Amino acid sequence: MKPDIRDLIAGILMISVGLFVALYASNHYQVGSATRMGPGYFPTLLGYILAALGLVIALLSLRKTVHVVQPPPFTWRPFVAVMAAVALFALLITRIGLIPTTILMVMVTASGSNSFQLRRAVLLGVSLSVIAWLIFSLGLQMTLPAFAWGF
Repeated sequence: MKPDIRDLIAGILMISVGLFVALYASNHYQVGSATRMGPGYFPTLLGYILAALGLVIALLSLRKTVHVVQPPPFTWRPFVAVMAAVALFALLITRIGLIPTTILMVMVTASGSNSFQLRRAVLLGVSLSVIAWLIFSLGLQMTLPAFAWGF
């Protein structure tokens, strides 16, 4: 039984980064207590959590065997669709608003799939745009207009 060297190295790196962050934050910032947190409390806590997770990953890597799996072949169509959707969002969010931009983004991204179905893409786009509007405009009160038809 051979250990998974990639997980072992990743675990050791996580332990190193976590301990560095925790020790740096605790030595350079006031940590405080759980009831009166100082500026170093949260980074110190996250550093120790990261180190603990790294220890778990490193220990688990010692007991499993490695099975080499070939990655699937790279296809350009999904890649171009996602990149185009991101560019579309950047160009249109202030010009046409959150809801139409989200619908267009979902349509362009879904068109990158080999199993593209227009009806499902429209339903998903409308659903996600309403959810995005509820979260960002109503919930977080961001100043994203739902519809802004100013070109």
